[in-house]
Amino acid sequence: MIRQHLIPFLAVLLLIQSTHGHAQGPIVRKQLKLAEFNSRPVSKVDIREINLAPGQKGPLHKHPCPVVGYIVSGSILFQVKGDSAIILKAGDPFYEPEGAVISHFDNASGDMPAKFILNYLMDKEKEFIILLDDKERPVK
Repeated sequence: MIRQHLIPFLAVLLLIQSTHGHAQGPIVRKQLKLAEFNSRPVSKVDIREINLAPGQKGPLHKHPCPVVGYIVSGSILFQVKGDSAIILKAGDPFYEPEGAVISHFDNASGDMPAKFILNYLMDKEKEFIILLDDKERPVK
């Protein structure tokens, strides 16, 4: 049982807590990218930071698993084969579908480096990237 002299104290404490939480405003969750892929087991996520020098081009490649990520700094020329090329800038998310050929993942700037974070949604895959030659055959 709450003692009568504690009731005003608890009321003030609840008032402080309720106004304190609202002073900062509600947490806002904004969807940046929805990457949909067929059901597949994901038993681990391998998260990597990649840095490209000014003007550096990424190799023609594909992934044996879905990959989602975002640009930390700089700008990237990004193209999944069959789609239009786009420029990604700091804060932009991207998605590389499992098995899709990535035609471009190049630093779009000749003057500034670029940094991005990749999240490989893996299960039993032993490698996270497959480099391809100009005929889209795996490079050994």
